[in-house]
Amino acid sequence: MKFKQVITEIKKRFGLIAIACILIPAAVNAQTAPAPVGPVPNARQIEWYHREIIAFFHFGMNTFANVNEGDGTASPQLFNPTALNCNQWTSVLKGAGITTAIFVAKHADGFCNWPTAHTNYSVKNSPWKGGKGDVVREFTDACKAAGIKAAIYLGPHDRHDSRYGTPDYSDYYANQLSELLRNYGPIWEIWWDGAGADQITSTFYDRWADTVRKLQPNCVVFGTKNSYRYADCRWMGNESGLSGDPCWSTINPVSIREEAAHITQLNHGEIDGSAYVPAEVDVSIRPSWFYHEEEDAHVKSVAALWDLYFNSVGRNSVLLLNFPPDKRGLISAIDSVRADSLHRLINSTFKNNLAAGAVIKSLHQRGGNYKPGNMVDNSESTYYATSDNAATDTITFSLSKKKTFDVLMLQEVIELGHRTTGWSVDYSSDGKNWTPIPEATGKQSIGYKWLIKFKPVTASKVRLRITSGKACLAIHTFGIYKQPSLL
Repeated sequence: MKFKQVITEIKKRFGLIAIACILIPAAVNAQTAPAPVGPVPNARQIEWYHREIIAFFHFGMNTFANVNEGDGTASPQLFNPTALNCNQWTSVLKGAGITTAIFVAKHADGFCNWPTAHTNYSVKNSPWKGGKGDVVREFTDACKAAGIKAAIYLGPHDRHDSRYGTPDYSDYYANQLSELLRNYGPIWEIWWDGAGADQITSTFYDRWADTVRKLQPNCVVFGTKNSYRYADCRWMGNESGLSGDPCWSTINPVSIREEAAHITQLNHGEIDGSAYVPAEVDVSIRPSWFYHEEEDAHVKSVAALWDLYFNSVGRNSVLLLNFPPDKRGLISAIDSVRADSLHRLINSTFKNNLAAGAVIKSLHQRGGNYKPGNMVDNSESTYYATSDNAATDTITFSLSKKKTFDVLMLQEVIELGHRTTGWSVDYSSDGKNWTPIPEATGKQSIGYKWLIKFKPVTASKVRLRITSGKACLAIHTFGIYKQPSLL
């Protein structure tokens, strides 16, 4: 029976008072959502955040010249991978749980990994496949087959091309950008490196950004320096995999444009920044960006990768982890095993929220659909919110029994902007005597995800205290976890 028919039947049988008893509580329950505060993410940024880890593939002339920064003079004859297999690359990513990958189509040495029509300095003049090969094509085809989103690094800096920094170079780059965005299917992100690219002016980027938006409107832009106006995500000030604490998604555009003078701002973001441009944390699984055999003994350990995960994804950022293919054109088995082990550790740790099923009490519930239990219901669509006049709150989780945990997760509703600016977490066995978790005391930002690990504690009650904020709370997730002994 439809709702209107039900109401009509109740009216006939019990009168208007009965209808009021039904409709008034329903109206009270239908609380409006909190209003957004400050800059908020666009659709591209929301999808980008949910990737959490992105793979980087540095492969090209530098691989065969055994350098990290080629000067653009190495002969194309050097480029000759003996067993290139991009499907092997994507199989490594599938094992690592990584769903997006960025391939370096052209680094600063200027060598192009596809047979571009606009320079001879490319794979078409290499011995590989008799000059008929196309690494970008093999990469994008492999990504499509594996269900991985393909992205491209097209270096603005070019040490090979004598036109670099001139209007003619702007034409050259625009033509190559158009080739890549037109001919290889959906491109999920374009990576505009700022290294060495000081001669690339805002005018150049105005034109190139227009090309991106026309040809690939859903493409995320990693922007630096003079591409700051188009940045969906920013460099975070180092290549060590360390986001700041706090790390705000908001920042003032001048900090991106003048990065050398604003490393702290890039690393931490700015709480009152006028633009929403979160940090993408680039780091290599090896000491170098390009493969060197002598670094096989220096691949980051699982413990080091675990720390990187907490210091990037766990600090409101996205981790961009580089896997450099070797001269064969394959990802090393060492790198693959380490990435797979990290994935298993992540899954094993976060599969069981020990706060699920807790009895939750808070001081300033908004009511309606924004109940405290939403923080532990494992749903993407629900969250807890306080009343509009409550930017602080104390939320107590009474667990079903004493539990031991050493990892904590908090998530805000990023669509509503940065709201919380101060928070701490305590634990107790009796609800009267509370002990602070030192690593989770005096925290500031939350954003998409904030993770903290600490020495194991055992408690039957956990308390989240929101001590300051810009507006009422909008907390998506609160979780406590126990990491397994995989390290």
